[in-house]
Amino acid sequence: MDAGIGEKQFRDLFDDRAIVVADVPAGAARELAAKVNQPAGLGDATLRTKAEFVALFHAIRGVDGNSSDGDLLRLTDEHGAPTAQGRLVDTYRRTAIGLQELFDWSMYQVSITDWPANEMRPDEPVLATGDARVSIWRADAGDTRVVPPPDDAGVLFTTAGFSLVNSGNKTKFAPKRSWKVNVEPGDDRLVGMSRLNLKSMYNDPSQMREALAWELFRRAGVPAPRHTYARLAINGNYQGLYSLIEQVDRSFLRQRFGAKNRGNLYKGYCGDLGCATLEHRVGADGDDSGRQYFTRHDDPDLTYALKTNEDDPKLNGYDDLARFVRTITRAEQGAVEDIFNVRPFLRWAGLNVLLGSWDTYFATPANYYLYNSRDKDRPYFTFIPWDYDNILGIDYFGARWQYTDLLDWPASTGPYHGGKGRSRIPLVTKLLANHEFAQYYLDHIEFLLDTDVNPDAMTKRMDGLWQRVIPSAYFEADFPNSKPFTGRQFTNDEVYRAGHEQQELRHANEFALGVYHFTRMRYDRARQQLATLRRTFRAGASGATFPATPESLPA
Repeated sequence: MDAGIGEKQFRDLFDDRAIVVADVPAGAARELAAKVNQPAGLGDATLRTKAEFVALFHAIRGVDGNSSDGDLLRLTDEHGAPTAQGRLVDTYRRTAIGLQELFDWSMYQVSITDWPANEMRPDEPVLATGDARVSIWRADAGDTRVVPPPDDAGVLFTTAGFSLVNSGNKTKFAPKRSWKVNVEPGDDRLVGMSRLNLKSMYNDPSQMREALAWELFRRAGVPAPRHTYARLAINGNYQGLYSLIEQVDRSFLRQRFGAKNRGNLYKGYCGDLGCATLEHRVGADGDDSGRQYFTRHDDPDLTYALKTNEDDPKLNGYDDLARFVRTITRAEQGAVEDIFNVRPFLRWAGLNVLLGSWDTYFATPANYYLYNSRDKDRPYFTFIPWDYDNILGIDYFGARWQYTDLLDWPASTGPYHGGKGRSRIPLVTKLLANHEFAQYYLDHIEFLLDTDVNPDAMTKRMDGLWQRVIPSAYFEADFPNSKPFTGRQFTNDEVYRAGHEQQELRHANEFALGVYHFTRMRYDRARQQLATLRRTFRAGASGATFPATPESLPA
C-alpha cells in the first residue's frame, strides 16, 4: 500500500464492498466506524455509500491529530512502520465484505414493510411509496423463529428506494411467486447489488437443486451467479424460503471480468424470433447482419435481449452477435477460439448434460447470457448460464434426461417438442463435432464423474444443504400434510420425502425423481457412454488439468 492515500483512493479501496460495523474487531476501529455510521448512515449498521466512506476518511484523518500531510491519510511513517491511521485502514480493508462474502453466508432475512396490500401480485414493477422499505440482515438457518430479528450485526441494508415485481416464466403466476427487488439508481447499494433475485423454487420439492448447480459451476470454473438462501417476510407475514441469486448485470461483469468491462450483454429468451437457438439468420436479400436478430429495440419480447448499451446507437445494432453466430456456423476452430471463450463453455456443457438441465441452451433453448468483452468489430463472447431449478430429475415431458447422449444432445429432445422435431442448438452441436473440443469436453465429464457428480459426492453435498433449508421450508405449513400457506405446491411431508428420503413425486404433469436416484442413473449411463467413446477419444488426450482455473479475457 502507498505511504499516503487521498480521499478518492480510500473510497476506491471499498468499491463494491461494505464495512459491517459488528464485523470490525472490538476496539478503536469499531468505535470509529460506529461513530461515523450514526450520523452518516442510512438506518443500517453498514458503511457502504460514497458519503459514508468520505465521512470515514475524514474521521481517520483526525486520529493522532495528524494533519501535516494535507488531505492524505499517512499509512506508514518514515521508517515504513504502520501508523495509527494505517492500522485503521488495514483493519477496514480486511474486514470489509464483497459479494463473495455476502453469498458465503448461509441464510438471510429479507423484510419488506408497509407494502400496499393491493400490490401483492405485481406483474409490472411497482415503485415503493410512503413508508415502505426493504431491509436485509443475516439469519441463522436453524433459528426456530419464523421471522427472526436482526442479529448482533444489525441490518446490513435498508432503503425506501426500490420497486417490486413478480418474475419467472412458469412461476410468474404461481401461488408462490418469485420476486425481483430492484434498487433505484444511485449508490444506495449493498456491495454493488442493484437487484435481489428471490426465486420461489416452486418446481423443486427438495429446495436444493439450484444451490447444488451454482456451487458445481463455481467449482468447475464456469462464470456463473452466486447463490444463497433467504427467508422473505412482507408486512411481517412469512412468505417462505427462497433462493437468493446474484443478478447478471454490469456489477457481475465488473466483478468477474474487471472494472473496464462495459461490453454488450445479451440474454436469450423465447421471444420475437422464436427461442434463442443461435442459428444463422439470413434475410430475403441475403443480409445476415445484426438487423436479423431483433425486430425493434423497444419490443418487450426480444429473443436476444440486449441488457447493456441498449440505448447506444453505436453498440445496439447486434452486429457483434451476428458475427459470432456466423463464425460458429462455419465452425472453423481457429476462428471460433478468436471470438468465443470456448473452454468454460465446454465445462458448462459437461455439467449441464450431467445435471439434466433442459430449460437452458439445451431443449428450450433459452435462459443464458452472452457477454462480448471487446468491441463490435472484433468481439469476444463468454457464455454465462442462468435458471437452474428444472434439473436433476424434474421432467414434464417423459424425456428421461438422465439418459441423454453425451455427444448428441438433440436426440433426447423429441419428447420436449411433442415428437415434432428436435432442439436446434448449433453452439453445442458444431463445437462437439470438432475432435479437439469434444476431447476436452469428455475429459472434463470424466473428471466430474470422478469427483463432484457421482452419487456419494452429491449425497454428501445434499446432507449439508438439507440442514440449511429444512427449518425455513417447514415454516411454510402448519402440519406435515397441510397445504402450505405460502402457496408452495409441495407439503412438508413431500419436501421431506423428496429432499431427505429421495423419493419420486408426481404433481399434475410434473415428475420429479429424487436427486440421488437421478444422479445414480445419470452416472451409470455416462460411464457406459464414456467407455464406448474412449475408443475414439482417448482418456486424458486433451492434456487439460481439472479443476480448471477461470480463464482471463483477452484484451
